[in-house]
Amino acid sequence: MSTVAVRKKKRIKPSERNTAFDYINIAVLTLFCLLLVIPFYHCIVLAFSDGSDLTWHGISFFWPRVISLDSFQKVFSDADFFIAARNSILRTVIGCFVSAFVTSGFAFALSHPELKFRRIFTVMGLICMYFNAGLIPNFLQIRDLGLYDTFAVYIIPMAFNMFNCMVFLTYFRGIPRDLEESAVIDGANELKYFFRILIPVAMPVFACILLFEAVSHWNAYYDCMIYTEHGPEVTVLSYKFAKMLMSQQYLDVVAADPNLMSPEELQMARGPVSTLTLQMATMVVTVIPIICVYPFLQKYFVKGLMVGSLKG
Repeated sequence: MSTVAVRKKKRIKPSERNTAFDYINIAVLTLFCLLLVIPFYHCIVLAFSDGSDLTWHGISFFWPRVISLDSFQKVFSDADFFIAARNSILRTVIGCFVSAFVTSGFAFALSHPELKFRRIFTVMGLICMYFNAGLIPNFLQIRDLGLYDTFAVYIIPMAFNMFNCMVFLTYFRGIPRDLEESAVIDGANELKYFFRILIPVAMPVFACILLFEAVSHWNAYYDCMIYTEHGPEVTVLSYKFAKMLMSQQYLDVVAADPNLMSPEELQMARGPVSTLTLQMATMVVTVIPIICVYPFLQKYFVKGLMVGSLKG
């Protein structure tokens, strides 16, 4: 009984464990969170604001003075919006899994010390990670391979990423070799070990890389602009938004000079949609899918980053 009493006396209350560093840490992290949340909230306010009201009365920071959904209506009313959204979703899903499979397979081979020319392959990959042939050679290669103006131009050139390969390689090297040796003793070959044992064990780093690739594919528009003829069957959502913003910027510039437009066209150009509100609306529409996916991968994402950076 006396021992229990001594243990109870030695227990420290949660409030007594908080030091000055804890309070400073909480204050700094709270400030950091506000610095991240406030700009995004401000973008949402601008997206739901009336463009003409912002032009005449300035920007509202905390709440829209005049609530308007015209910017979102313009985004969703585009004739090819849902086709572009379908292309972006297919590109993101297919591109993520193809890139994860190809890159992890390359990293799995490099993780074996007995692989011949392993150092040469690694050096070649690192050189390609930092140096690029340039736009014209890449364009000529895409055209000669028959990828120009096809959906495959979004998948094949981005199927391998050396940075992601190094993350995979660091994680794979931290897995004990005894696991693979025991699988080989039980009759498994390299492919069976890779698919049935390694992938479930390395799920955190796979989720981390999948999230990286999802953001990269979802936001990419440069390859659509350069390597396609912008037909509706290959246009992605990010490029569609970029064209929409450029056309709205042209209307805003022309509307600044009444002599360039008729009264009807001028009234239409000075409507409730402006370049700023349309830009914020497209940003909100673009960010929401990634925000919806991230919570499901968060625990794997954090664990994959930590373990992938410490092991090796």
